[in-house]
Amino acid sequence: MTSAINASVADITARLRAAMAAVANGDVTDIKALYSHSSEATSFYGWGGYEKGWDAVSKRWDWAGQQFQGGSVSYENVTTVVTPDLFYLTDIETFANQRMAGVDGLTGWSNRVTHIFRREAGAWRLLHRHGNRLEGQYEPKTKLISSPRCRT
Repeated sequence: MTSAINASVADITARLRAAMAAVANGDVTDIKALYSHSSEATSFYGWGGYEKGWDAVSKRWDWAGQQFQGGSVSYENVTTVVTPDLFYLTDIETFANQRMAGVDGLTGWSNRVTHIFRREAGAWRLLHRHGNRLEGQYEPKTKLISSPRCRT
């Protein structure tokens, strides 16, 4: 990769981290500004469900902003893969000393997250975020249940 691409990836990664620090304090303005506003924008957030298209993704960020009421977030990068028009980050994302709507006292947790960016009109835009709780490895049989709807 060229040094210009690497510098732009480092810059947008720093902006992503700062935007998520603002999210931890209920401000979703910067994360929404980083997102692609296209019909291809998607989100798979840790609180279930999924969104497709900028309108749905934007509304979900608004809802998330109402949940976060103060705290901090840090990152441990697992991998960064960069091409000229697309890059992704996989991270362990840890929220600490977090105040949340409807939760007494402080809480915290770690997520496994993937952020995918693509170039749109010469700028990196966040196209997809996937986050779910970091758990220890376990045998599938310890958490799966049989369901009549799953039988063929």
